[in-house]
Amino acid sequence: MKIIVDECLPKRVTNFFEDHEAYTVPQIGLGGTKDTQLLEELHSRNIDIFLTIDGNIEYQQQFKNRCFGTIVIRSVSNRFLDLVHYKEQILEAIVKIKAGKIIHIP
Repeated sequence: MKIIVDECLPKRVTNFFEDHEAYTVPQIGLGGTKDTQLLEELHSRNIDIFLTIDGNIEYQQQFKNRCFGTIVIRSVSNRFLDLVHYKEQILEAIVKIKAGKIIHIP
């Protein structure tokens, strides 16, 4: 499973996914890319899951016909110490997520 972690999240979040290929947006050469172009590029690269903390993205972009599922983390901050508490919920969500769908955590 290919998981891409948005650049607004710490790189260490990729360590949550030991059994999967997980990269950050900058690691795949798309750092600084606007959301519309980023989502198009993720779609063209056949990514399975996009993980973000950007709660507004689902209202600004189209996800319905994407080949990947999106997980949006609702946290008080994007600091790793605030995100680590959601690790188990995120791992459960990656098993459930379907292409074109969005799951919110929590």
